[in-house]
Amino acid sequence: MNTPDCAILGMGYLGRPLAEKFFEQGSHVSALKRHITSDDINLPIDLHAADLNQAAAFQANFWPTWADKPVWFCLLPPSAVNQYADALAAWLALAEQYGIGHIVYSSSTGVYGNEVRECSEHSTPNPHTESTRKVWQAEQLFLNSSIENIDILRFGGLYSIERHPLNSLLKRRQIAGAHQPVNVIHQSRAVEALHYAACTPNGRRIRNIVENRHPPKQQFYQHEAAKLGLPEADFAPDDDSSGKIVTTVYHDFAHFLA
Repeated sequence: MNTPDCAILGMGYLGRPLAEKFFEQGSHVSALKRHITSDDINLPIDLHAADLNQAAAFQANFWPTWADKPVWFCLLPPSAVNQYADALAAWLALAEQYGIGHIVYSSSTGVYGNEVRECSEHSTPNPHTESTRKVWQAEQLFLNSSIENIDILRFGGLYSIERHPLNSLLKRRQIAGAHQPVNVIHQSRAVEALHYAACTPNGRRIRNIVENRHPPKQQFYQHEAAKLGLPEADFAPDDDSSGKIVTTVYHDFAHFLA
């Protein structure tokens, strides 16, 4: 499986380890983030900074360095720009202008909404928040484009030692949803799935990237607390609420989910 050269929009929680994975395998990487810090200076990639809230950013002189990268990643969350759809439309227009053949978008299982049900890729999205509605609109933007290969990877809740949701839960008391099933994916598995998508273009794909296990939240976070040496989160003991379970009907990404 050959690792192609790539360009990454959004050098954050997934973008930085993804860039590292690509350049470690000999690929040339271009990337864009809003601000360059001292930690970025020695990265062996072609890194630029721009504020995509400014229309002039899409006329910047660094974009031609992306033109020879066959795969473009969009890892930008809706919170990163004021007009999410407009910014992604302008970025997508550049991809079409340069004849890019493959785009990979990091979406979210939040597009399925919050109702109690089992969701696969065949389930109808029903986003309940402004953020997830923006993600759903972005999916349509990419799927309706002229780009030959589009991968929409709907990630469950991301976690890792470096950024674990348990740390924020420990600041709360009587947390609701103790019995709700979790739909999560470890950061490292998410990066592997993004890499695999880039290496295996295959038309238009939508894939749910969620670990196969769906224990109740309280059980999951008890186990995580023991691993991390942290206290247990304070869940409300009499909360019997349930929630959705996200699965996949496809097998091509299954080795990242077991």
